[in-house]
Amino acid sequence: MNVGFLRENELNVEFAFSPLFEMIASMHVICVPEHHLDRRKWMEEISDKIPHDLLHNIRKYGHITGDWLIPMDFSDFSPYKDLCIPDALAEIEKLSLHQWNEVYELYDKIISWEEKNNIIEIMKIYYEMFFYNEINFLQPFLIHTIKRKINMFMEEGLLNGMAKIHERLEINENKIIFHKNKDYNFDLDKLDKVVITASTFISPHLLMHEDKNILYLTMLVSLEERNEAVPDDLIDLLKALGDGTRLRILREMKTEAASTQSLALSLNLTEAGISKHLKVLCKARLIEKKRQGNFMMYSINKDSIDYIPYKLYEFIMR
Repeated sequence: MNVGFLRENELNVEFAFSPLFEMIASMHVICVPEHHLDRRKWMEEISDKIPHDLLHNIRKYGHITGDWLIPMDFSDFSPYKDLCIPDALAEIEKLSLHQWNEVYELYDKIISWEEKNNIIEIMKIYYEMFFYNEINFLQPFLIHTIKRKINMFMEEGLLNGMAKIHERLEINENKIIFHKNKDYNFDLDKLDKVVITASTFISPHLLMHEDKNILYLTMLVSLEERNEAVPDDLIDLLKALGDGTRLRILREMKTEAASTQSLALSLNLTEAGISKHLKVLCKARLIEKKRQGNFMMYSINKDSIDYIPYKLYEFIMR
């Protein structure tokens, strides 16, 4: 929903709030709580409130939804961003499987009709059983916060205000630059509009994307004291990579899945030794496993490999 609009020179900025985005962002935190330390207290509190089966399904479908980051893309589309959560879910459910996979293909993924229906059902249950009460508190709070930000932008100027959205966001007269594991540059004169929304769940991420000359930014609104600890998932990742044998195992999987037995044979190690290394790699989410007949097959998680530099950069440059 639109909260406000500002214009400075040729730059148009819309301030908005999407209830659907905030709900899906919270599901992302449930999937990877070890990465979102600023929401650790919230996770501890909800663990006893949400049924175990629902928590299990949210995390299970994290594999299919990119830890729920992929469905977030729907929350930016009109009219979904302007609707309450039940209405937005009803509209998204009407979309064809082809329309869903147009979004999924941006992430080099594809889903089935059954998976699409299960994703919708999980979101509906999560909203009805838990997030209904959460959004009743968060929505007026975030809208009020966004309005205060608009006043700040009016006093300081749009470019100066936008530069304060995140520590890794740089803005000059000609470009918006996102400093992640690499720099993302956007020419201001080529953008029709910038849409700025807010979330209490995204820290430490810097979320942004461009679609049809519209740049979407999400600023962090903190509800808890900032946690300066090292995320557990980063520790697990670096631990997994800090061993020569585990690196060789990853290289063995670069083209096809492998079993414990085949890895033991190719690396001249015992199956017990390989199993210990696979357990560490699975915990770091660098590999995935799937049963095929009598064997458990392990394959490399290419998304996790791609994001290794980003996770390290995100913590150091936070």
